[in-house]
Formats: sequence, structure tokens, C-alpha cells
Amino acid sequence: MSRGPAMTDFPFSCPVELRYSDVDAMNHVNNAVYVTLLETARVRLWQARFGFSGSAREIPIIVARVAVDYRSPVGLEELVAIGVGVTEIGRSSFTLTYRIEASGRLAAEAETVQVLYDYGRGRPLPITGELRGKLEALRLSKPRR
Repeated sequence: MSRGPAMTDFPFSCPVELRYSDVDAMNHVNNAVYVTLLETARVRLWQARFGFSGSAREIPIIVARVAVDYRSPVGLEELVAIGVGVTEIGRSSFTLTYRIEASGRLAAEAETVQVLYDYGRGRPLPITGELRGKLEALRLSKPRR
């Protein structure tokens, strides 16, 4: 049973291919792998919606927090899709909420907090202008009741 927004409520979603090394001795995707799946979806979001085409190291954010609620196990043969949406925008940070589905069913829900960061100066940057507008455009839709 879904606890959060449906996949159709998310402004961005993408398929993610599983690898054999993602599966543990229990024959399902290891819990730690979910964080990597979130990272893959975040990079794809940045590429699709922020015009980014370089290496992931050039994305000017650091992840400050990750929380994952596991809902059902995922097998290697399943088709995985991840929905991503913005739920909060602060002065220099923003929160992304995720829905991970496996073969159409809810597998996990997650949240990450990113900080816009200047790697050269070693400090956070304020979220302003065009970036703030693009983040606002990714606000998660209100779930249907």
C-alpha cells in the first residue's frame, strides 16, 4: 500500500537498470544499493532538467542527508523506475523526495537533502535566480486523495 505520492505525481521519473552485483545473498537488491539508485536518478534529473552534460563531479551539490523507507524487496529481474520531486527549497539547500517502484509496485520511498556548494571555496552557495526557478518547477504535486 502506497504511503506517499503516486508515481504520476512526480514531475520527473526515469528507469534504472539493476546489475547482478546489486543483489545480495538473500537474492534481492541490497539495502545499501538503494542509495546508489537515488544518486543515479538525481544525476539523470540534473542532466534532463538543468542542462547538465558533464561528469557527475561537476554537479555543484553535496548530499547532506539520506533517508530510505523500504517497502518491499526488489529482485534482479524486475523493472525499476524512480520518481523524483522537490519538496523544500531553503537558502542554500533543497530536499528531494523519491518513489522507487519495482515492476509497478512500491519498493521504497526516500528523501535526500542537497546543499548547493562551491567546491573551490569550500562553502555553501545561496540558491537564487534561474536555479531557484528550475527547482520550483520540480515541486512535487499534491497527492490525490
